Amino acid sequence: MFELIIFSILAVTIITPCGYIFTKHNNNSIINLSNDLIYGLILISFITLLLNFFFPLNIIVNSLILLLPLFIVFKNLKIYYSFNFLKFLVFNLIIIFLLIAKSNIYRPDAILYHLPYTGILNNEKIIFGLSNLHFRFAHISIIQYFSAFFNNFIFGSKGIIFSIAIIASAVIINFLAHLICYLKYKKFNFHFFYLFSILIFIAYKMNRYGEYGNDAPTHFLFFFLISEIILTFNSKKIYFNANNLILAVFIILNKITMAFAIFLPFIFLKKNELFKVLLIPKSYFAFIFLFLWILKNMVISGCAIYPISKLCLQNLEWTNIDQTISVSQENEAWTKAWPDFVNINNISQAEYSKKFNWVSTWNSTHLKKINKILLPYFMLLVFIYLFIYFKFKEKQIIQNDIHNNKYLILIILMVIFSIIWFLKVPVYRYGYSYFVSFLALGFAYMCTFNNSIKKNAYRFFIFFLILLTTGFTLKNLLRIVKPENLNYISFFPKIIYTNKSDINKIESNNFIYYESVKMCGYSYAPCTHYLDQKLKFKKYYNYKVILTY
Repeated sequence: MFELIIFSILAVTIITPCGYIFTKHNNNSIINLSNDLIYGLILISFITLLLNFFFPLNIIVNSLILLLPLFIVFKNLKIYYSFNFLKFLVFNLIIIFLLIAKSNIYRPDAILYHLPYTGILNNEKIIFGLSNLHFRFAHISIIQYFSAFFNNFIFGSKGIIFSIAIIASAVIINFLAHLICYLKYKKFNFHFFYLFSILIFIAYKMNRYGEYGNDAPTHFLFFFLISEIILTFNSKKIYFNANNLILAVFIILNKITMAFAIFLPFIFLKKNELFKVLLIPKSYFAFIFLFLWILKNMVISGCAIYPISKLCLQNLEWTNIDQTISVSQENEAWTKAWPDFVNINNISQAEYSKKFNWVSTWNSTHLKKINKILLPYFMLLVFIYLFIYFKFKEKQIIQNDIHNNKYLILIILMVIFSIIWFLKVPVYRYGYSYFVSFLALGFAYMCTFNNSIKKNAYRFFIFFLILLTTGFTLKNLLRIVKPENLNYISFFPKIIYTNKSDINKIESNNFIYYESVKMCGYSYAPCTHYLDQKLKFKKYYNYKVILTY
């Protein structure tokens, strides 16, 4: 337990100063520090992505990166040697500890390709054609690069578990800090109600670290991006925040199904302003980050975005276009409930996905799950709105907020994004922040439209926040006291390593990889559980290349 506490504090202490490069804030409020933590992890992810083109992200390389936060702390001692920063560390410690302690790492995806890919990053520089070893390595998340960084002299391999919890903690603290500030001044605006409704959803459905995977961090950050977009409405003139563009790019690198995030930083810009904002240095950083990611995809799979076959270069010798088309068809079919489809007429996956052949099967499976999650949330928002309307609404009608149209545009965009999600990849975990954001934005709009809220409403909201934080805390404390795995008593989540007896070492043309009779987990690398593949290997300027026959 003591080790987890120390590591949690150190992790936040290391990452937070890196974000100062982007924010350059004038004070070390909890809100600013949480922003630093988010942009700090983005910078570390960028650095590790760049370095992996030339080096494995081993303990030595990762430990050298630690010099950056040390330098920033030395140059800004007033910020990091302060009571506010100490409070910030304590808040993060509480949330990270509650999330991580005695949790199970997300399965099966973690064992299938999250952990194996992290192991590859820690042991190898970028490998050409790595997707030929396992196709899932072609659509990995940037989170794995951030996780790989934590395998350094301070944390060792135990450090790879912290990345996801840090993202969740940073967003939760940011939202709570904003809400507390609004409550202090009894200011109930659109942003307040948006944050309030999102925190309800987090406490209700995003409270288990073991279920996060690569999906939940993406949705946490999407909620945060919308929050930051709303904050740009504070002045009469909508301004462009290049940090939001960086954040949007990072979200996309986590989950391509959240690609519509890229439009949000630009939606209220005038045409004559677009060229100017693209020349901002931070915008350059965002585009370089995106370019490096696309280049990484090309090196690994031959495709700019995998598995979109139209974005593949077929003349690259490691491009496996047949596999790409097959994976694309399979992915879309599976998101549309293919495993539950009774295939009487023996139709193909491609045909199943077209012309809404899938809708009836999807309705009886995926839609039920989505309704089970979202209906209680929706009903609770309706109840709270009605309570506010009859209890705390001022009777006199006030002038509409000058940004009402902007809020409506955000709401409409969430509807559009949700419809496209439904048509292409209608699995809950791939896009739930679209429709949760729609509900939260709609709730905020209804609460603030035309009428103001009485100042005595702050007691109700304080009570509700206490209720939410208590529920979140108790649920995780109960899990810690009564863990799912009674045979495992360590406070650290159990990182899955592959037993040596389950591994076959394959050596061909001076290239070594491992085949596992089970899923690989975090151990031998590179590793695949696809046995007896027809692979061949070569070297190109000291880079390993994996090809198929």
